[in-house]
This record gives sequence, C-alpha cells and structure tokens, in this order.
Amino acid sequence: MRIVVPADRPKHEMPLPDGSVVTLSPVLKSDREFFEGGLEEMSLESRFSRFGQGVSSLSEHELDYLTDVDQRHHVAWGAAIDEEVAGVSRYIVDDDGRCAEMAITVLDAMQRRGVGRALFTALAAVARADEIHELCFEALADNDAVLSLVGEVEIAPLVSGGMIERRIRLSDLPSTPHDEALLAVIDEVRSQSM
Repeated sequence: MRIVVPADRPKHEMPLPDGSVVTLSPVLKSDREFFEGGLEEMSLESRFSRFGQGVSSLSEHELDYLTDVDQRHHVAWGAAIDEEVAGVSRYIVDDDGRCAEMAITVLDAMQRRGVGRALFTALAAVARADEIHELCFEALADNDAVLSLVGEVEIAPLVSGGMIERRIRLSDLPSTPHDEALLAVIDEVRSQSM
C-alpha cells in the first residue's frame, strides 16, 4: 500500500542493511486506512501469527484500538519504505508500570530487511526513557523471525500451548545512535496530544 508521509509529520529515518531507508513515525488516530490496507498485504499465515486466527478484516473497534493510542501507556510506531507500508510495533504498559507487552508486525513483502529490528529499536528507546523495566512478548515456538530480534539477549522462555513467552530486561539492551532522535519524535507527538 503506497503512502505519503507528510513533511510535517514527526518521523525518523533509519538505514537498513540492504541500503534502503525505513521511515518510522508514531501511529496517529488518522492512520486507520494504513491498518486496513496493511492487513490486505498480509498472508493468511502472517495474519494467523499476528492475530491467532486468519482474520479477513478489522472491525471499527479493532481499528480504534490500533490507532487511538496515547503514546504513553500504549505506544505504537509505524514503518514505511519508499512510501510503502512496511510494519507496525506497539507496547502496552501493564498495571504496575514495570513491564510492557510488545507486538511487532512486518508485512510479508518487507520481511527479512531489518524493519522488525528498527521497530524494536523505537519501542526499546521509548520504554527505556519511560523507565519501563521489561518488554514482554509471546510468539509461536517456531517464529524464528521474532526470536532473532532479540537473539543476542539472554532470555528464558516459558512455553505454554505452543507459544513462547519472553521477557527482555531493558537494562540488558544497549542504547543505539537512534535513541535520541526517536525520543525527540515521540516527545513531539506527545506534546501535540496534550
């Protein structure tokens, strides 16, 4: 799905290993069409991996949930390459504020290019700055792409019903050269929503 990221929209560009550039931008309420179009770009297998079932469309309630985020307790980033939707990441902070449940989705045509790692970098930078202690996620036991995002970090899996639950201590993750720019972008979006 082709998109044009407005020049005045807060965003950060990161180079990818293949030489292309991914544009990361916090999800806004006006991004509903990107979620609808992005779902159409996902294979049935990818839909099952992300939603636990092969959904064919998103309800109004689901679109509200995915796009009406406060960027504080529910943080979400979108990614685009060459004006093509590439993926989305999000986390939701648990009640005690120590752990955030994370999810990353990369469209089939954009996989294996580093988009997931870029989206993970954005989430980790914000979570660390907001003093969240851990990022938590569940993945199918055979989802190597998700597990490779954090492959260099020692995390003990908890296996239940074919799913693996993992917790990543943010103190174990090094900061990146992109953190400062990513935080400036999220701060700009947060200040606009006040």
